[in-house]
Amino acid sequence: MKNYIIKLLALALLAVIVGCGPKATEHAKDDGHGHAEEEGGHDDHGEEAGGAKFAEGKGIALMDETRKAIGLETVEAEERKLTPVVSIEAQVFRAANEPSRANGEQTGSAYAAALLPPALAEKLKRGDTATLKTHEAEYPATVWKIDPASKDAVNNEEVIIEIPDSQNTLHVGDFVSGSVTETGSTESVVAIPRSAVLDTATGKFAYVQNGDHLLRTPVSTGAENADFIEITDGLYSGDVVASKSVETLYLIELRATKGGGHSH
Repeated sequence: MKNYIIKLLALALLAVIVGCGPKATEHAKDDGHGHAEEEGGHDDHGEEAGGAKFAEGKGIALMDETRKAIGLETVEAEERKLTPVVSIEAQVFRAANEPSRANGEQTGSAYAAALLPPALAEKLKRGDTATLKTHEAEYPATVWKIDPASKDAVNNEEVIIEIPDSQNTLHVGDFVSGSVTETGSTESVVAIPRSAVLDTATGKFAYVQNGDHLLRTPVSTGAENADFIEITDGLYSGDVVASKSVETLYLIELRATKGGGHSH
């Protein structure tokens, strides 16, 4: 509910920022493309209103007033020592009231399977502790088995989680989500705040400072904890990224590149 309210507020704020003010440039007549015939016209999508402008290949430029209005903050990506926590979503395939099996599965525990990218699966090992939740309850659990041979279409590896469930509250087909804490020493990795990562249907991104612009950049993520997330590809230590309001930046970009339904 909290995230839903935040998104509604962001949409309302975006309407004020980019939906009302006059455009900085008028479309050139009969140019066949709807872009102004001026120097640098091919870099812009013709959207500059209320202090927000998008340029292809450069990113989003915001006036100071707009930055303050949307609550934009930036931080540097930096080396951090994390006690890695891997987010996981699993589906129960065996209920706790089923008989023990020769493969080691025990009565009294439910078992759930999750698929993780190899880069994450290889960091886990049998016995790592996990905390998993449903809408109704929270369960302590452990990594029971990692099976690199069981892969899906994109080569994710299967991780089996053992969940003590003496009350038999988990049923076959139920989904559980949570995190696994990696045991062993902490690692020094390039990390940014979790709030700086934009998770979309087409992948994960960060808005990186690019001169006077913020450029949406693809990133690959690794382990994470409550506050920070590892960046395994896409950023270097010292890169400056937006740490707040990344959803609003994305909405501004979508309006500029997709049109957003002009009201004028």
